[in-house]
Amino acid sequence: MRLRKILKMIFSFLISIFIFSDLIPVGICVSASEIESEEFLYNGNIYYQINELGEVIITRSRASVTVAELPCEIDGMPVTEIKSNAFQGRTRLVRVVLPETVTKIGDYAFHQCTRLEEVYIPDGVTTVGWSILSGTPWMNNQPEGCIIVGSGIVIGYSGEGEHIAIPEGVTSIAGCAFENMKSLMSVTIPSSVQNIGGLAFSGCTKLTECTIPEGVRTIGAYAFNWCSALQRADIADSVEIIGNHAFLGCSSLISVKLPKNLSRIETAMFCGCLSLTKIAIPASVTEIGSQAFMECISLGEISLRSTVVSIGADAFEGCTGLQRITVFNANCKIADSEKTVAPNAVIYGLRESTAQIYAQCYERQFALAMPLAGDMNEDGIVDISDASKLLSLYAKFSAGSVSQVSAFEMSAGDVNRDNSIDVPDAILILKCYAERSAGIRKEQ
Repeated sequence: MRLRKILKMIFSFLISIFIFSDLIPVGICVSASEIESEEFLYNGNIYYQINELGEVIITRSRASVTVAELPCEIDGMPVTEIKSNAFQGRTRLVRVVLPETVTKIGDYAFHQCTRLEEVYIPDGVTTVGWSILSGTPWMNNQPEGCIIVGSGIVIGYSGEGEHIAIPEGVTSIAGCAFENMKSLMSVTIPSSVQNIGGLAFSGCTKLTECTIPEGVRTIGAYAFNWCSALQRADIADSVEIIGNHAFLGCSSLISVKLPKNLSRIETAMFCGCLSLTKIAIPASVTEIGSQAFMECISLGEISLRSTVVSIGADAFEGCTGLQRITVFNANCKIADSEKTVAPNAVIYGLRESTAQIYAQCYERQFALAMPLAGDMNEDGIVDISDASKLLSLYAKFSAGSVSQVSAFEMSAGDVNRDNSIDVPDAILILKCYAERSAGIRKEQ
């Protein structure tokens, strides 16, 4: 009887599940991807997870760890990454040997391991985070010069060099590599370098100029911030990304050559560059980040091409010397704040543009911007390329593949001022170019 009663209770429970299963909210169901990967313990003091590719990621360690000799595989899966902070502050750790399978080491992975003297990092490591071995005896015991690990990654410098030439073949300068190096006055970067990490040269207060060569693709956040003696920065066109706050507080910076492939001026990129008088924004730039030029008190004027679609909050706050800002995109989204543009600047824009609306809203002086007639690509020169671009636009519009011509295109392309863009305008552009080439016309 007792068994029958128990079976009856189980049967009733199962029936209730079927009855109410349709009433369970969908939100209760959690996919496997939303659940944090399970953590496992290796060798009694090192934790790891398995990623979606079936690779082992070393995540953290116990304070008791003294030796970290990691195998190529754990349970048949390759060990490929040391996560950020995995061994940070492990003061009993004396020896680290990473397997040939590891390709990535995260930020501060072995930071402040104050007894760590033996380290082996394989050549296959291609990605290294910020300050992976700073504060360790191993770093302090390296011979004078650049400290290089993995596939040619500079992670630091031993010594007090004033003029440093980074060796050819180096592929990357890791984050914080030369941070707060007070003796550094100049640095030569080879064309083999592809990436410059965040804070790489931060606080190098005697560094006066820097040339970023062709081959470099990214410059990390805060890379040159507070380099108070830096006067010039020449950045190659191969650079596609410059991180936020990259030149923050570079109070002596006078001249910057930005790359033609840069898509965005990031947040506070030039904030506090007190000596910056002018800067050419490339046609590739589409966004000006918040506080991008904040407190650039010497900046006299700036022109934003028709490609710029947005200006972030406080982008030009405190630019007390700014006399003129030109916005050639009639639909540019300007952050709705009186601090976005310094009150002393005259705002130049197209008729009925967002620049005009902003000026009216905050009672600023507004003037109509007049693009150079015929300069379709906004490079300051009227030549064959402009005629070609105008004819291409005319053909597309005539064929119906584009529905309208932008206000800037009309203003720049309507050379004969007949309220249309067509073949006669292109002919005038070519005539202007020919006359200038022959020395008949000097002005644009």
